[in-house]
Amino acid sequence: MANVPETRFPIIFVVGIHRTGSTFVSQVLADKLGCAPLGNYAAIFPRSKILIPSLIKRFYNPSEKRNEKNYKSYYGISRGIFSIGDCYEVWDRWMGQDHYNKPESLTAEKQEKMSHHLRWLQHSWGLPLITKNNRNSLILKSIHKSVPNAFFVMVLRKPADVILSTMQASRDFYGSDEIIWGLKPDKTFSRDNYKDKLDAYCYQYINLEDSIRQDLLSLPEEDYFVVQYEAFCEDPERIQKDLARKIKAKHELPEKSQGITSPKRHFSKRRFNKKIHSEINKRLKEIKEKQR
Repeated sequence: MANVPETRFPIIFVVGIHRTGSTFVSQVLADKLGCAPLGNYAAIFPRSKILIPSLIKRFYNPSEKRNEKNYKSYYGISRGIFSIGDCYEVWDRWMGQDHYNKPESLTAEKQEKMSHHLRWLQHSWGLPLITKNNRNSLILKSIHKSVPNAFFVMVLRKPADVILSTMQASRDFYGSDEIIWGLKPDKTFSRDNYKDKLDAYCYQYINLEDSIRQDLLSLPEEDYFVVQYEAFCEDPERIQKDLARKIKAKHELPEKSQGITSPKRHFSKRRFNKKIHSEINKRLKEIKEKQR
């Protein structure tokens, strides 16, 4: 295998539990930090790490003004050739087509091939590379071990909002929230293991959050940054500057990295249901006390 070029820039992995707003955060950061996105072009040409990026990068202009509409996505699917999405066409080559469980077949050889592909992509762009895929949240330690200059941005959101949004996703994908959509804590996770569906959704969230947080905290503190989605929407400029400062303590960023000057974003509350919201928070508290 050909030697992989060294790079002074980080490879930024935006991760988090499903329905936390990680796609939106990654899209904004790609524009404002002057990063090369692992965007929809990569889904069309998943094996190209030199030719396609070298040809299309001249048309990429992260400084171009974008409005809130440009950042919309549908379950990780976004519009625009450079827009960041889940890009499963790229990741499935190494992790398989099960998008909800921790990959079992991510061998050392596959980790090396994944690392080489990402590093060549970054070299071809000549910029920091930024990518988002929630399944990557389940293999943080493997990525950190195999990808030099890896830096993680973990996106968190209020638990009850994540659970309500996951229930809506189940209805959108399966026609019923009796079948639970999204990442699984492990392959034994099943709706049938719990007294009712709401308990199952709560355990899904708690077990995922605990597992991902433990993996993240096992990494060097300088290699990750935690973003609260609601705070990001309220004050994106402050958080972007804090993140850039954290990255620059170890890596380089392009001189043309911008500060965020757009107004705050109003996150959606259309799924808010006061009664079920309160019940979810009550269940979460009971489960956590039980686990202690």
